[in-house]
Amino acid sequence: MSTCCDTTPDRSPTSTLTLALAGNPNSGKTTIFNALTGLRQKVANYPGVTVEKKTGRCHLPATGTDPARWASIIDLPGTYSLISRSPDERVAMEVLRGLRADTPAPDAVIVVVDASNLQRNLYLVSQLIELGRPMIVALNMMDVAARRGLDVSPELLSKELGVPVIPVIGHKREGIDQLKAAIANARVAPLPDFPLPREFKDELLTVGTGLAKLDSGEAASTAASSGANKDVPLGIAVPPRAWICTDDRSRHLDRYQAIAERLLIGDTASDLSAVAARDPVSSLLASSRSRLATLGIEPMQADIEAHYRWIETVSSRVTIPLDELAAMGNPAGPGDVLHYESPKRRHLTDRVDAVLIHKVWGLVIFGLIMATIFVTIFWLAKPIMDGLQEGIKALGLLVTGHLGDGPIKDLLKDGIFAGVGAVVVFVPQIAILFFFLSVLEDSGYLARAAFLMDRLLAKVGLHGKSFIPLLSSFACAIPGIMATRTIEDRKSRLATILIAPFMSCSARLPVYTLLIGTFFVTAGAFAQAGIMLALYALGIVAAAGTAWIFKRSLLRGPTPAFILELPTYKVPQATQVARQVFNNTWSFLAKAGTTIFCLSIILWAMTYYPRLPVAQANNVAKVAVDRASEDYRQRLIAQGDGEAAPDEKQIADKAVGAEQIRHSIAGRIGHFMEPALRPLGYDWKMGVGLVGAFAAREVFVSTMGIIYSVGDPGEETADLSKAMRADVRDGKPVWTPLVAVSLLVWFVLAMQCMSTLAIVRRETGGWGWPIFMLVYMNALAYVVALGVYQIGRIWFV
Repeated sequence: MSTCCDTTPDRSPTSTLTLALAGNPNSGKTTIFNALTGLRQKVANYPGVTVEKKTGRCHLPATGTDPARWASIIDLPGTYSLISRSPDERVAMEVLRGLRADTPAPDAVIVVVDASNLQRNLYLVSQLIELGRPMIVALNMMDVAARRGLDVSPELLSKELGVPVIPVIGHKREGIDQLKAAIANARVAPLPDFPLPREFKDELLTVGTGLAKLDSGEAASTAASSGANKDVPLGIAVPPRAWICTDDRSRHLDRYQAIAERLLIGDTASDLSAVAARDPVSSLLASSRSRLATLGIEPMQADIEAHYRWIETVSSRVTIPLDELAAMGNPAGPGDVLHYESPKRRHLTDRVDAVLIHKVWGLVIFGLIMATIFVTIFWLAKPIMDGLQEGIKALGLLVTGHLGDGPIKDLLKDGIFAGVGAVVVFVPQIAILFFFLSVLEDSGYLARAAFLMDRLLAKVGLHGKSFIPLLSSFACAIPGIMATRTIEDRKSRLATILIAPFMSCSARLPVYTLLIGTFFVTAGAFAQAGIMLALYALGIVAAAGTAWIFKRSLLRGPTPAFILELPTYKVPQATQVARQVFNNTWSFLAKAGTTIFCLSIILWAMTYYPRLPVAQANNVAKVAVDRASEDYRQRLIAQGDGEAAPDEKQIADKAVGAEQIRHSIAGRIGHFMEPALRPLGYDWKMGVGLVGAFAAREVFVSTMGIIYSVGDPGEETADLSKAMRADVRDGKPVWTPLVAVSLLVWFVLAMQCMSTLAIVRRETGGWGWPIFMLVYMNALAYVVALGVYQIGRIWFV
């Protein structure tokens, strides 16, 4: 059992330190993690849960007698408290307490504190102090605090907490080297005397004494035989805190009273929950809570109030308004390393929020921002996409030009360049979308958007916490669904999961752009952006409608309260935005280079085999040439000379290619599906595309590219839009604007992503909800697309 208060990290020169990086959401924790670790990061999931596990390596410099060494840093999910109510918070609590077998207990904790919001952030610090692990405070956003007219003294805060406090400005990397050097000095903080009510303290003594008696008998032997921590009662795995230093003296802390407090306030840690449910501990706690209730004391509330009274005292001692500091002459120490801006723009955030979160103007501005994004996606990306498309065509000709006719050339030309290339060409639009989302997130605006959307979401039974997962789903439904782990209420979380795929993800963007750009090309960029905005709006309306139904039927329950901390506005960090854009765009390209590449080869093979018999191909070619020649003779008779004779080879190749598609595996599947799809306006080629889109929505584009390339072998590089517009059946266009609208509606509403279904299965713990999602979304898509096409035929045809 430890008896020294100066508990510091392991100083063995060959060992790697394990450091936990903790902090509130929006405290700049991830920025500091990136500054500490650089590119030495890896992302996985904690076993058994879908919470992201982000770790990185950091090289710590030699300091004094401590040699240089490496540290492994665990970036914990942002949390306001160690009393966990969501999967994210539970993982953070379990790692900090050393309860996860898959993650080593941290040697020290770096807690990131937002200096501009000190009191809110110090609540987590106070709980980490109670935890008893060596700790160091990274006092971040000092520049933001200065702009708000506050000067937070790191020296005074260090004296109050009893641990090193290092001022940093994460996005400028100021103070990062000092933070690395100070890690070796992390220490266990003295336990403050939180001003709990006297009656509550009496109950802690009573319950603690009871726990001590229980621990002295059979419970202790049980804990010992099970391999539990012998230094704590009943096998509870919390760091022992036998001696706590207070200035120059030591005093013994009753460990049983500390654990009694955690049990009484309802700490949900796995070891505490197990003890609380065990007799006679459960009876002891019930009796204590009953006596406190008689006195009008609620343990959790009393604990929180005691912590905040201590926090208010500490905050008032370490924070000085800058106008008072200026009156004192603004003394500066010679060791200052940070450079703050003057507070001339004091309360800028409050003035901006008066407009951006206004109940009317806030929604108008939000709509304008979204419209601007969509207009830019078309207007700015188009010339880049055109250049990229020409580059892919040139590369295809360069690679296949010297090859003889045969399967290898056809695979490269029609399978890889036509399939993968048709998707890669949309990379500029994907990059622009992620650029805007990153800027909005890093600036602090997305939190305001969540606040605005809370009013609307509450009307359908959800709350603002659902907004961030839904907004993330506009990039990809998978991280959006995983982000629902921050929602405490299970029914609200499940409802959010079930509607998240309605948000138009980036995988839909190539399909939207292809169909809008092909069949509404004459409408102009603003009209095209309006159609795109309407598609996104349709997904939102569908999500809201289904959520309203779910929350009043399958997932009935009250709407949980929504509490949101609005971060201070800041100029987006260029490196952070660039990192987000690069990572997400690279992820899209990696998907194109792996999943779509493999699927393109499979789909090409399905369109290429079985080969059309030679005799049948010759007959098809002869019939097509004879028909074209007869048509030409008839036109000559009717119109006279002047028209060039048809190219018989081109006509024969095109006819044989079309017949080859119909004869192939893909063609047979498409024709089998066509009776069910015909009422929606789709032909068998679209049916093949929809089948491919179940692997990934953007595969629809590559499938169309393959089908039209194979079906028109005379074209060395197919122009997909041109081929789709030229496609006819029985003398009528296969594709029309109405068909395009019907197909767009299908892609908005349908569940067509196997990866999303897999993540839903993992989040919900079974296949029941994913199958339900697949059935209800596709049924809804079919009915709405059917209505759009059939009503459109009556009105417009």
